[in-house]
Amino acid sequence: MSDGITRWFASAILLVALFSGTARAEGWAVHEWGTFTVLQDELGRELTGVNIDDEPVPRFVHNLSRFLLNPAFLSNKHWRYRQKGAPSTHPLVTMRLETPVIYFHPPRDAKLPASIDVSVQFNGGWLTEFYPFAEVDAPGLQSGRFEFGELKPSTKSTLTWSGLKVGTERDGPQTDWSVWLTPRQVKCAWVTNRANESERYLFYRGVANLRAPLRVTTDRDEQLLRVYGNFSHWLSKDAQVLVPDAWLVHVQEDGRTAYRRLGALRATTNDDALLAATPSVFQARDYASDNLAKLKAMMHEALIAEGLHADEATAMLNTWQRAYFTSPGLRVFYVVPDAWTDAVLPLKVSIDADVQRAMIGRIELITPEHREHLRKIAEGPKPDPRWVDRIPRGPNADKFFAGRADFGDLGVEIPADYQHYLALGRFRNALVVAAEREQKKPTSLTAFIDAYGLHPYRWPSKKNEGDGSRAQAK
Repeated sequence: MSDGITRWFASAILLVALFSGTARAEGWAVHEWGTFTVLQDELGRELTGVNIDDEPVPRFVHNLSRFLLNPAFLSNKHWRYRQKGAPSTHPLVTMRLETPVIYFHPPRDAKLPASIDVSVQFNGGWLTEFYPFAEVDAPGLQSGRFEFGELKPSTKSTLTWSGLKVGTERDGPQTDWSVWLTPRQVKCAWVTNRANESERYLFYRGVANLRAPLRVTTDRDEQLLRVYGNFSHWLSKDAQVLVPDAWLVHVQEDGRTAYRRLGALRATTNDDALLAATPSVFQARDYASDNLAKLKAMMHEALIAEGLHADEATAMLNTWQRAYFTSPGLRVFYVVPDAWTDAVLPLKVSIDADVQRAMIGRIELITPEHREHLRKIAEGPKPDPRWVDRIPRGPNADKFFAGRADFGDLGVEIPADYQHYLALGRFRNALVVAAEREQKKPTSLTAFIDAYGLHPYRWPSKKNEGDGSRAQAK
């Protein structure tokens, strides 16, 4: 072969490499995953007061305010007092931004550690917890102290990690919390901030006064569930958006699972357009023993299609194993369109990188079982909370006050109305407050709220000098 032909073949091979996936992988890659969670009623309306913390993180995580995300229990005035008057049910929180983590993948020839700036802005929310430490900006934050106030869809908060060192060899903080360790099981570069705090990822989360990208209604008579879009506020006129995949999932108390794949949903700015319709109930034959594995496999595949590596998708699903797959309830999962994520949660990275964001939307739905528990509380006798004072101190009490379902024997009899309250699940406070708000006259629900101190937080505003339990999200 002549030298000219040899050079031609070499050039051709180089061009192929430049445009191949292998060559693109040699650049910087930044990958992120997280969850947007809401609680919707039968009409598809977001319920407020969902700022509970059913997946707490270690104490070394930094806080905008350690009182904003409260344990899932928060059921009585004594616990509320221990939380120093923090907003147990903030009347303007309709959405939880849960555990986004950001991974960095440098090219093999990168000079490490590299200095990178990262910032994220939450449009309509407060970014409440983060690690490593970041510069935080939010309305009501002064001199490092956060004052609770009115949370609006126009509220903006930001986190900025300046001068991050990516590709360090420092270890992360010591902890045995699985919710923190599971995201570490990813092959990526370590990051270290200017205060020498290190981790395999950037972590943050928050709460917001926003509507979810999808609205789900439930017709009990027809036993039909309908899905609509909520994109008109975020998209330009006549724009279209694709929700890549969606699933309806029911987890029973005994752990048996049924699901139905809704597939891809094509939405426009017409929020009244029906995107999908499916039965709202499952038959006994739908609860197969291998359903959970099949559902996780489909969601894993969907996350990879969104740009995550296989170990990142595994880390996400394992981190949310309990909340996604084993906590009883009826919920809709869907892959959040990038256009919505980028509008609500814009992310900036100071280097030229392939940025992939894979967010799962989670809509918790009110079930007939929820309504039955609420009815029994409303029609029951006047509550007597004095039994709480008789709970002896110990591990079971700690689990109970932290909202754990497996708290064991408390050593005292739990009243029937309180057992129904516990059976409502992680969003019990929001459900009770919303149901009481719907009543045309006072019932035992009102007395229950009074007895156990479940009134929503009232932010310091002249507009809110009345009864905070009647405050609505705007």
